[in-house]
Amino acid sequence: MPDKTMITDRLCAALQPLPFIHAFWLEGADATGTADEYSDLDYWVDCDDEQEEQAVAAVEAALSGLAKIDYKYVCRHPHPKIRQRIYHLAGTGEYLMIDFCWQLHSRPKEEYAYYEGDLVEGAKVIFDKSDVVRYRKMDMQAFAERNRACLEEACYRRTQYCRAMKYVRRGQYLEAYAYYNRYILEPLIDLLRLLYTPAYADYYLVHISRHIPDRERERLEYFAQIGSLTDMETRISRAGEWFDGLLERVHAQED
Repeated sequence: MPDKTMITDRLCAALQPLPFIHAFWLEGADATGTADEYSDLDYWVDCDDEQEEQAVAAVEAALSGLAKIDYKYVCRHPHPKIRQRIYHLAGTGEYLMIDFCWQLHSRPKEEYAYYEGDLVEGAKVIFDKSDVVRYRKMDMQAFAERNRACLEEACYRRTQYCRAMKYVRRGQYLEAYAYYNRYILEPLIDLLRLLYTPAYADYYLVHISRHIPDRERERLEYFAQIGSLTDMETRISRAGEWFDGLLERVHAQED
């Protein structure tokens, strides 16, 4: 049964000799050293634009040489220079999905790079023939405008807690649940992101358990674990108190 090492080695052997493949690397848990038995594989290649179809075919041929591809999904990636497909190989664990992205070589280099010393995102280079995978120092000013907008929206939602409470009082659980998440829980997440991962303020709950201290995670879990209208009513005012305290810390961090 193919494992992660076998899959990576097979892909490297197949792709490295091809002149239209410039680089091959891993992102995700394997790049940040947080992989476990539930982690998938997040592969990237950089390929010549005109050889896009050949690059896809080379990857699929290499995977098929290990085992039958029993699942394939062609994603609609929002970036015009990135193609993405999800695979699974027969006989491998159900969690070992292969998330593969092809970056066209004409993608402007100035729009992407990894940050030095970043613990949230990274790259584990398998090979790089053309200086594709690059690093730069993190400049927080680059995120200032986006983060100000995030903070402004979170503060607005803080003023709208009554939107959730009115559905609690009406006894309408589904509507209350939706508004609780939007106006109570999400603003807390936004402030925690601004405090602990300001370069990734838009990451919502993605791996947040790794990114914030345990005491903050446990408190956030308390507000997320709601099973009734009574739970929501009890937590709404407490969430407001925590939000106000977090907001003071965000402002202090800005100063």
